[in-house]
Amino acid sequence: MVLAVCGMLYALNGFLIGWADAYEVMLGITSPAGVHPQWCAWPLSLTGWAAIPAIVGAAAGYVITEQINAHHARELSDVLSELSRLAAPPSPPPASGDGS
Repeated sequence: MVLAVCGMLYALNGFLIGWADAYEVMLGITSPAGVHPQWCAWPLSLTGWAAIPAIVGAAAGYVITEQINAHHARELSDVLSELSRLAAPPSPPPASGDGS
């Protein structure tokens, strides 16, 4: 929903003030007071200031969460049993049953 509103505002501004100006207003490079008409540039500027970082942050959070979940494939009990096995003292070597 938010992404659709951002896209519609960008498209509206692209047609009214030009695509390059709409891009610069959305990123905060150009002030919305510096383009005409201003009535459509102000909502685009506010969207670029507030919504775009939130969308990027949400996408990054999703990717990071998926990576963390992918690395938690083993149960904690399995990890602890492997650690205790690795920490146990080594068994004595087998006796040589040569008999001589």
